[in-house]
Amino acid sequence: IQELPGDLKDAVCLFYLILRGLDTVEDDMDLSPSAKERLLSKFHEHIYDPEWKINGVGDTEDYRILLANFDKVIRFFLSIDEGYQKVIADITQRMAYGMAHHGESKVETIEDYDQYCHYVAGLVGHGLTELFAVSDYESPTLVEELELANSMGLFLQKTNIIRDYYEDLESGRLFWPREIWTRYADEIGEFAQYPNAAKSMACLNHMVTDAMRHADDCLSYMSKLQHKQVFKFCAI
Repeated sequence: IQELPGDLKDAVCLFYLILRGLDTVEDDMDLSPSAKERLLSKFHEHIYDPEWKINGVGDTEDYRILLANFDKVIRFFLSIDEGYQKVIADITQRMAYGMAHHGESKVETIEDYDQYCHYVAGLVGHGLTELFAVSDYESPTLVEELELANSMGLFLQKTNIIRDYYEDLESGRLFWPREIWTRYADEIGEFAQYPNAAKSMACLNHMVTDAMRHADDCLSYMSKLQHKQVFKFCAI
C-alpha cells in the first residue's frame, strides 16, 4: 500500500481495513451462524456510522483490537472522496453477501472453490480496479477488465489457502476442494500427518497447478496498468 500514489494510498488502506473487519467477523468461529449473518448483512451500512464498533469479536488479539476501534476507521472513511467511499461500500456489501450465503457451505468442487475465492478475493480485485479508475491514476476503461481483476484475486487467495493449510486445519476450517484432495487421501488431515509422502506432494502440486491457471490473466492485467506505482502495488 505504501507504494501507491497520493490519496489512492489512503483509499486502498481503508478498503483493506474495512474488508479486514468484515473478514474478522466471518473468521470468528465462536459467533453463532445467525449472529454472524446478521453482522455481515449490515456491515456495509455500519461503515457510515462514525460511532460503530464491536467488542470481543475476532480470533486473534490484533483483529479484536481493530473491531474494538472500528469507529476510528469509519471516521477516516467518511473523510475521503465520495467516489472512493461508493466503491468500498459496494464491494463490502457484495462480499458480505457472499460470506453470509456461502460461509457455511463446504468447498466440494473446483467450481465451489472458484466461487468462494471470488467472493473473498476476486471482489477485492474488482474493488481495487474501480478505485484505480476513480482515482484518475489509471484509465477509466480499466473497469472493463474485471474478469482479469477477478483472476488476480483468485491467484492471491489460492496462494494463501495453499499456504494456510495447517493453520486452517487446526482452526476447523477447510478450503481445499474435496474434488482435488480426495484423489490423494481419505482424510484432509493425512497431509499433516505425512507431509513428505508422495501423495501429499502430489496433492500440493495439484493445488499449485490449479492456482497457476490464473497466472496468464495476472500478467495480462498488469500489462494494462499505466502508472508505475500502481503497477508496483499489483506486482508485489
